[in-house]
Amino acid sequence: MDNLTPSDLFSPSKARQQRAQAQDWAHIDSWLSYKYSGRSVPSFERNEETLKVLRELSMANERADESRITIERVEREALKEIDEAVRNEDDVRLLSKLRSSLTPEGEQALDALASTTVALNTPTANPETIAHALIQHTTTSQNLTNQLAYIQTLQDYLTKQHSLLRAQLNALGTNPAFVAPSNLQRQTTEQTRQTKHLRTKIREYEDKLSSLQLNQSRSMTPGSKYIGSADAIGEMLEQQKALDEVREKVEGLEREVGEFAGLPADREAARKEVGKLEVRLDEVRRRRDELFEGLVGK
Repeated sequence: MDNLTPSDLFSPSKARQQRAQAQDWAHIDSWLSYKYSGRSVPSFERNEETLKVLRELSMANERADESRITIERVEREALKEIDEAVRNEDDVRLLSKLRSSLTPEGEQALDALASTTVALNTPTANPETIAHALIQHTTTSQNLTNQLAYIQTLQDYLTKQHSLLRAQLNALGTNPAFVAPSNLQRQTTEQTRQTKHLRTKIREYEDKLSSLQLNQSRSMTPGSKYIGSADAIGEMLEQQKALDEVREKVEGLEREVGEFAGLPADREAARKEVGKLEVRLDEVRRRRDELFEGLVGK
């Protein structure tokens, strides 16, 4: 609720979403505190992806706890039934008589059959039922083994990629090619100052040219309206030429300044921005090479 913005107060859907996330985080914090039993919970980034993973982990843990409690209750009930069966004297006499009537091999086979039935948790000691249970357990074990192998391979791949990304990040941070010039801010300030000065000169020349054209038009008689003085025309051409040169110079400086327009004034921030642009350039180049290789392959 602390990260609600003023605009969220007028959006019921956003407010509900924020409240739901706050409740989920409260549940996660309580669950983590219980699991760590008074120890300090490690710090982690609090975002939607982390909340989703922790919520799924909490639900899986609760399901596992419920399954464990159910198994313990069933085991207690089974032990209770076994104790009651042992205390039944008729059953004891029947079991003793049955054991005394069996050969050593038969008694061993009966014990093996009973142990297998209990281990597989089958409802009966029917050999066919035990065989199906064995097949199911073997299949499940093989599937789990394959999944563990796949997860291990995926973990190795992610570890390798993480190492490569760390190496690339270190290279980007230490490569002199990605270091911004030390005098970048001074150059930008100087070029901006020159641009402003030249813009002032352009406006000054344009005003002079307009004034000259106005004076010339006023000094002309109706009969000589379309006939200009040679000196005036020459002066206008020279001023126009000077104006074009100044305009070209200003445009060139504007293009140079424009290359640094998106960079922040701080040198370290500008260096990081240049690094990001270099990384993006490398990605575009790799994409271009992949597309070219795909076209050549076709």
